[in-house]
Amino acid sequence: MNKPVDISVKGQPVSAVLKSISEQGKFYFSYNSNLISGDSLVTVNAARQPVRQVLDQLFSNKFQYKEKGDYLIILPAAREKSFHISGLILDDETGKPVDYASVYSRQLLVSTLSQDDGGFRLRIRERSFPIYLTVSKVGYGDTTMVISNTDEAARTMRIQPKAVDLDPLIVRYSEGESTWLGRLFLSQRLRAQSRNIGRFFVALPYQASLTPGLGTHGRMSGQVVNKFSLNVAGGYTAGVNGVEIAGGFNISKENVRYVQLAGAFNVVSGHVNGVQIAGFSNNVLDSLKGVQVSGFSGMVRKHVEGVQISGFLSRAGDGIAGAQISGTINLARNGGHGAQITGGYNQVRGVFEGVQIAGAANNARDSIRATQISGGLNMASNIRGVQLAPFNYAKIMRGVQIGIVNIADSSSGASIGLFNFVRKSTSNISVYATDIAPLNVAWKMGTHRFYSLLMAGMGLNGDKKVRTYGAGFGREFFPFKKAGFFVEILNQNLYLGDWEKMPSLYRLQIAATYKLGKHFMLFGGPSYTIYDHDGVETGKGYQQFPPSGYPKIDLGSNKTSSWIGWQAGVSWRYGKL
Repeated sequence: MNKPVDISVKGQPVSAVLKSISEQGKFYFSYNSNLISGDSLVTVNAARQPVRQVLDQLFSNKFQYKEKGDYLIILPAAREKSFHISGLILDDETGKPVDYASVYSRQLLVSTLSQDDGGFRLRIRERSFPIYLTVSKVGYGDTTMVISNTDEAARTMRIQPKAVDLDPLIVRYSEGESTWLGRLFLSQRLRAQSRNIGRFFVALPYQASLTPGLGTHGRMSGQVVNKFSLNVAGGYTAGVNGVEIAGGFNISKENVRYVQLAGAFNVVSGHVNGVQIAGFSNNVLDSLKGVQVSGFSGMVRKHVEGVQISGFLSRAGDGIAGAQISGTINLARNGGHGAQITGGYNQVRGVFEGVQIAGAANNARDSIRATQISGGLNMASNIRGVQLAPFNYAKIMRGVQIGIVNIADSSSGASIGLFNFVRKSTSNISVYATDIAPLNVAWKMGTHRFYSLLMAGMGLNGDKKVRTYGAGFGREFFPFKKAGFFVEILNQNLYLGDWEKMPSLYRLQIAATYKLGKHFMLFGGPSYTIYDHDGVETGKGYQQFPPSGYPKIDLGSNKTSSWIGWQAGVSWRYGKL
């Protein structure tokens, strides 16, 4: 039917004309002689036109045709309201056929695409004339034809090439079809038509479809914004201004408002304003304002204002104002404010204010004014807030770190933990004597504003042995260039011959300090100790507590005692002053 033929006859029998066409096309005609009088004389002029158009011209669209093998069967025209418009799309400058050009009616919402040879065939449901058909293709200007009656149902259209600048609107609303899900579930012909007529959209009350392109709007479904859309397997629409429900998936070229539900996934090229729920994945290529719930992943390319909830991954590409909740990973770029809560890993870039709670790790790549709580690791570049985890790291710390190991490049806050490392700090190692043990070593970690310490001590006298170890925290004050003082609070355990019964003591130490140079400092001063022995007997050869010769303070209990003691020693500063 699409083979081109050349016919130029005047007053020739129909049978001769059909024989000439069949010889050129290398096929055979089959028809009832009662239907066509072979002796009828006809006049036909056609230069390189498809067989279909020549036959329509020859028989004035009175018949229909069916191809079967090498035969073209001529049948009586179907008695129905619908009819077909066929034609050929040619490039006006080169005369070559134009393939994948969209031919559609804005009023009837029917469409088709031209074939490789430029031919097209469009079924019209109602014989309601005039019918306006538009031909569109990227790189060509739109051309409109008017069909006034069935005699004009065979047309050859020439369209003019036109340079097209794809503005941001067209690019954005074509991205949904370009995702891997769009390429997987939308045919090449649907995607081509979407590109050709990307500027035409219409709003209608409802749609029902089985698959994309197979529904009440046919191949024009991608140009229609619906108030209600019901898709059995999947649907492809211009957008939603109401409710859209799919057993499988929804793909929308523009915006979605209010509610979108899918058993598998939703893909939206525009904004989502409302509720979006999918059993597997939601992918919004613009922004979200509302709630997004995904069984596996929720992706928003731009800003999120609301809540993202997913079983595995939630991602906001341009900041968040609200909450991200996921089973494994939350990602947010360009900061924002709100909360990130996950069982695995949170990451945010840009300035973020709020809270990060993770089972494994939190990571704030830039500035954060928030609380980080993690079961494993907290990381921040610049934090004003609290880090609470077994392991904490901050490049610049302007808050509080609480954990087992705390690390910071610089700190103007406090690190509370067993090990605290501040690279640009005044940490030191002290060797000193006290009224408890004559030889003690303490590792002081942090800054002079707040530091933690680990200590151990022992007695050298064989008749008064003692072993002690403990931890505490303190602060240094330097009102003068070389002289100052520190205050420390410690909790120490005493080994007095029995590891299972070890009394405790609580100690307040105040000492004056004097800098001998850049790395050494002398200190000494009084202390106040509360001793809690709870009836523990001191082993033979071990030091008795409270020690004799020191001022005692009665606490009114036979299990506790206290006294005023002393400490003195030297510190080696290994950090930066």
